[in-house]
Amino acid sequence: MPRQGLNKRKVLEAALAVVDAGGIEELTMRRLGQELGVEAPSLYKHTGGKPDILDGIVELVYEEIDFGEASGAFRERVRSYSNAFRRALLRHPNVLPLIAMRPVTGEGTIALVETALDEMRRLGFPPSEGRKYLNVAVSFIVGHALAEVGARQASLADVIAARQELDHARFPNVMRTLASDPVDHDAEFALGIEMIVDGIEQMAAAALSA
Repeated sequence: MPRQGLNKRKVLEAALAVVDAGGIEELTMRRLGQELGVEAPSLYKHTGGKPDILDGIVELVYEEIDFGEASGAFRERVRSYSNAFRRALLRHPNVLPLIAMRPVTGEGTIALVETALDEMRRLGFPPSEGRKYLNVAVSFIVGHALAEVGARQASLADVIAARQELDHARFPNVMRTLASDPVDHDAEFALGIEMIVDGIEQMAAAALSA
């Protein structure tokens, strides 16, 4: 039965649910129509087709990023922003490839970019320069989330077994890591953010002293 009051928002929410459950490859106009109880062609009344839906899914995930009342020094605010971004990404691991590959276009997403660029402006960087540092930070956060999801889906025992077959004399340092503790994704993420903030602050200080 068709859902009452069908609109673009409901179409996008249904599409996100399909991707969350089965991955991007499961999302077709036919499947989406079935989920909504309508014929696939009728979906075009509410969207511009699948590319528009994919952009909308990305926008829905970005809408979930809750920065709250980020306060304190620049470093504390960046930590808050980054952790909120990571939490939203990890709630939707099947959407991560879309986020990594599609450009930022929606108003909600652009609003987040504006917030980040304003942080850079307050450090003394013009928007064109701030964008470079923002792109580095976002690439790290999205890339780390992708790697984290991939690591969780892989079998650690299989990875260790495969590496045990390597030439120990050729790869001594890799072999030493086999006995180490499992990867701490939270700690590595925090380390990466600290390194990025250190770099930004050093460049800001250098620009001021130039």
